[in-house]
Amino acid sequence: MKEKDFKNWQQKRQQGALKFTFVQGLLCWGIPMFIIMTFVVNDVINEQGIIEWAQVFIGAVVWAIGGCFFGAFLWFVTERQYQKALQKQSDTEQST
Repeated sequence: MKEKDFKNWQQKRQQGALKFTFVQGLLCWGIPMFIIMTFVVNDVINEQGIIEWAQVFIGAVVWAIGGCFFGAFLWFVTERQYQKALQKQSDTEQST
C-alpha cells in the first residue's frame, strides 16, 4: 500500500465500516450501476412508451444489495491491505 493510500485509508476508516459501505458501495457504486443497467442497458421503457415498474423495482433491489456487498468487500480488502502495511511498518521500526 502506497503512503498516500495509507494516509487516505486512515481517514476513511474513521467513518466506520457501515458508513463506508453505505457511501462507497450503495451511493457511489450501486446507484450509478442501477441507473446505467436499468435505464440504458435494459431499456425498461416498452414500445408504447410505458415504464415497466416491476423491472425498475427489481433492478433497484438487485443493485442496492450488490452495492452493499461491493462496499463491504471493498472495506475488507482495503482494511486487510492497511493492516499488512501497518504490520510491515511496525516490523521495520522494530528492526532499526
